Amino acid sequence: IPNVIISDVMMPRMDGVEFCKKVKTDERTSHIPVILLTARASAEFKIEGLETGADDYISKPFDTKELQVRVKNLVEQRQKLREKFVADFWKGDQSPSLQIPASDLNQMDKKFLQKALDTVNIHLSDPEFNVNQFSKELAMSRQQMHRKFRAVVDQSATEFIRVFRLKKAAELLTKKTGTVSEIAYDVGFSSLSYFTRSFQQQFGTSPSEYIEKHNTN
Repeated sequence: IPNVIISDVMMPRMDGVEFCKKVKTDERTSHIPVILLTARASAEFKIEGLETGADDYISKPFDTKELQVRVKNLVEQRQKLREKFVADFWKGDQSPSLQIPASDLNQMDKKFLQKALDTVNIHLSDPEFNVNQFSKELAMSRQQMHRKFRAVVDQSATEFIRVFRLKKAAELLTKKTGTVSEIAYDVGFSSLSYFTRSFQQQFGTSPSEYIEKHNTN
């Protein structure tokens, strides 16, 4: 899967605008930035390309250096989007939201992440839920799913599941819905020791210390 797609608008069989539309409406590739190249300089053609989801539009002839700079900027913007999403969605010990936060992610990527969140939440207490089942429910191969998560949120699918479960555990610990052991099992951990170790790594404190810290009354 490429980091950026550069396509000419004028191509045989399928023009660049139609190609861009296919890329941007497929969950497996919707995150990939697309730059369209065209000899048609009219605003009408540019608007048509941008409406299909193109991230940039360059008129020919163009300077190679300009193209390189625009590619570099798009790649950097995507990285900033990933970092912002992770910071907003997974920040601190805040409870996990079941709604994708407002962001500059495109609609297809938001739809993908919303489906991923809903799927993990449905299987929250199932310790047997793994990436194989996850990929099937997202209608992707494991490899496609992992690439998608890396591209959109800079996490593996496994990390996505684990962090969501730990965030949910933190919420339940704060609400005192059960013992540490009960909550560990409620969020899909079959091993208390693994849960405790994972919780410590995520929040920098043990579940018991977390309870004391957040329940001073």
